[in-house]
Amino acid sequence: MKKALLLIATLFLFITSCSESKPAKLERDGVLITSPTGWEITDQENIDDQGYYLSIEKDGFDSSGIVTMTWINGEIDLGEWAYIFQEELTNNIIYRNSNIQFEDAVDDTYNNIDTSSIRFTASILGLDHEGNIHFFYKGNKTFAILIQEAMEDNVTNKPGFDLIEKGFKVQ
Repeated sequence: MKKALLLIATLFLFITSCSESKPAKLERDGVLITSPTGWEITDQENIDDQGYYLSIEKDGFDSSGIVTMTWINGEIDLGEWAYIFQEELTNNIIYRNSNIQFEDAVDDTYNNIDTSSIRFTASILGLDHEGNIHFFYKGNKTFAILIQEAMEDNVTNKPGFDLIEKGFKVQ
């Protein structure tokens, strides 16, 4: 009987841990972010009351979609911040041996906001990834939004990326 109860409890924990994350909204410093079903806000950090960082990741063991949002209160030069951001990625332990390659900045948009964006590619754990980093000013803040995925996951990640972008608002 004890073995049957243990098996049922283990099965219950497995099933509940595999369920998709529910939609979530976060409002911070006049910034509204929506995490859709199947995606989860996995990390948040107050940057010494000078800004904020968060990441939203697609659920699942074999999922690669991630969006990170960083904002700094006030305005800093976008070119300088793009350079610092690229240096931080290049020196980050995840990207250090990934052969990360950045393209030149181009004019772009994120949820109808004019941005400067930089595309990049990297090989992380032998899997080809691609990404885009948007830099812009909005609501007396300077933003960097990184969107990254394994190239093989772009079809499955697109709906989530689109919902996150549409749910992004700055007051």
